[in-house]
Amino acid sequence: MTTANYTTSSSPHLTITCHNDLSIAGTGDNALSITIDDDSPASKIERSGETITVTAIDTCDIVCPTTTSITIELVSGDLRVTQIKGTLAIDTVNGDAALRDIGPAMVKVVQGDLSIRDVTGDMRIEMVRGDAKVKRISGQLSIDRVSGDLAAHDLGLSAALGNVAGDLSIETELQAGQSYSAKANGDIVLRISGGGAQFALNARGDLRTRVPLSNWQGNEHAGTGTLGDGSANVVLNAGGDLLILPGTGHWDTDTFSDQVETMIESAMSQFESQMSKVKNELEERWGSHADRVAERAKRSAERAKKRAERAAGSWGAYFTVGKVPPTPPAPSEPVTDQERLMVLKMIEEGKLSADQAAQLLAAMEG
Repeated sequence: MTTANYTTSSSPHLTITCHNDLSIAGTGDNALSITIDDDSPASKIERSGETITVTAIDTCDIVCPTTTSITIELVSGDLRVTQIKGTLAIDTVNGDAALRDIGPAMVKVVQGDLSIRDVTGDMRIEMVRGDAKVKRISGQLSIDRVSGDLAAHDLGLSAALGNVAGDLSIETELQAGQSYSAKANGDIVLRISGGGAQFALNARGDLRTRVPLSNWQGNEHAGTGTLGDGSANVVLNAGGDLLILPGTGHWDTDTFSDQVETMIESAMSQFESQMSKVKNELEERWGSHADRVAERAKRSAERAKKRAERAAGSWGAYFTVGKVPPTPPAPSEPVTDQERLMVLKMIEEGKLSADQAAQLLAAMEG
């Protein structure tokens, strides 16, 4: 293990390269602590005045003054930064990144998912390969590209959301004199918590609005109109549907999604436990043929899990945007007569109860 402890000013500067996971947390003390989970000579901590350079081969944990300015050149794993109010510049994160309670920040590339909350100042993001969530940004927000979905809530000033490959949801109060522009290949949903704006809207799919727009000129795919005093400017372009709605109040879709995911994981764990017992009973009677049936059931369960996860996201969208969840696809691999006969014989011989048989057949059907 490599460690270093320094007494610094309230605003030192850190330059960091980490080849595993990196965690940085701010503290009110003028103290800086660095811990690297290896003692490789390639891991180095160097200080020159108020500038500290860190090269970490393994996981690295840093506690530093809250107003430290930080440059992160590379994180090969996941990144977590909390309570850092100095400027934050991030070049490349190969895993996921979570930023909480930070000052002005610049992020170039995150290869995984990006989650940001509570930014005091401007937030600039060039590329996110996964999904992105940003919430409570006091300054201007600029995002060039997100390869997955983007959710943006509580924007303090202007927002420019350049190119979202998936779906985009925005919920915010529109601020007078600010501009909000976005482009997404999927659906766009804008929930307005307050304020007025001039709107220019375009959708390849359906365009719907549930807020009162005056001076409307357009059709079911594109149009312009004014909300309230028209003091902000909103330009939205959707490759799918475009929906404008009033704000949701205090509904927390993040909590809802987390609860649903927990329920899905619990159900899958119970299913796998039941399937293990059923498989053992099947092997006593049918030998290796049971492996194929169990594998089929497992594949069907995995498909069901993915459908449930998509449905959870759709129900979150239902509560936030008023859309009806999509109908799950039909099963692609029906149970054969031979497999049904095998299950019936197991019931007859007392190796399966009627409930277990029903669960097995349902799992095989997917």
